[in-house]
Amino acid sequence: MRLLTRCALILVVLSAAPLCCGATVSERHVQPQGTSYSGILKVERFGNRDNRALVFIPALFCGSWQWNAQINKLSKEYNVVVTLPGFGGRPMVPGDDLMARAAESLHELIVTRHLRRPVIVGHSLGGTLAVYFAEHYPNDLTNLVTVEGGYPVAPTQPARDAAVKKSTAPYEGLPQAEVSAVARKQTLQHTITQKGDVETVEILAARSKPAAIVAWLQAALSLDLTPGLKRITVPFTAIIPFDPDIDPYQGFKTAAQKQDDYTRWVENAPDGKVVLITPSRHFVMFDQPQRFEQALETAISR
Repeated sequence: MRLLTRCALILVVLSAAPLCCGATVSERHVQPQGTSYSGILKVERFGNRDNRALVFIPALFCGSWQWNAQINKLSKEYNVVVTLPGFGGRPMVPGDDLMARAAESLHELIVTRHLRRPVIVGHSLGGTLAVYFAEHYPNDLTNLVTVEGGYPVAPTQPARDAAVKKSTAPYEGLPQAEVSAVARKQTLQHTITQKGDVETVEILAARSKPAAIVAWLQAALSLDLTPGLKRITVPFTAIIPFDPDIDPYQGFKTAAQKQDDYTRWVENAPDGKVVLITPSRHFVMFDQPQRFEQALETAISR
């Protein structure tokens, strides 16, 4: 990630726990320089605060460990890790409006810590939050990168509400001890290719609070952020994976169709671009780490 030198990193994550050996999910080789809070977000800091800031926001079930490879490569640079409430062993916060509160917390972080030329990078749930943030605080960032996040799950509100109901049902009232097994069955085995990576993430996902999973799914999947994309004037890159065995179940029969659909979506932003990586499932940073690093470097260099 040569072009990321002298940059700062920010991640929205779930936890930072030891990882299993032999998996593509990287071990973390550096320690945070400090831990603090910004609104509802927990912040871990790495590197040089005077350099450009990269804000990484992870997916549902994930913690800062999702971005360990990036943390390792930028250990001499500024890196902030933000943990969403309800994940990584943290209790869930009461109240609604999670997206608005998380975005406000990111805004507070950027303003009060004087983050320099922030780049926001989000995956899945994190990508949705990244797009939401960019639409509501367009002057806070200089570049936006999403990894299969932010795209509406359905074209109409009733269809999105149905998707929310289907996605949250397995976690409603679920005992904490059953989170890992349900997360694997419902999500992880379909979104990560390598068995070792599935097993690694399953262990880490077990710390997620069922109520938090439900609340964040409700907050993210119910949204259609398309109308607000016109407010994102900075370079916006959507990195999307495609897997011929999985994506047809999500409504994308071919890689070309998925790329075309996402291209039409990002074209609602003044400076939108799509990068397709295939074959890969949802967690492309684990499935295709080298190609993901290349795509991320190119996106940030815009």
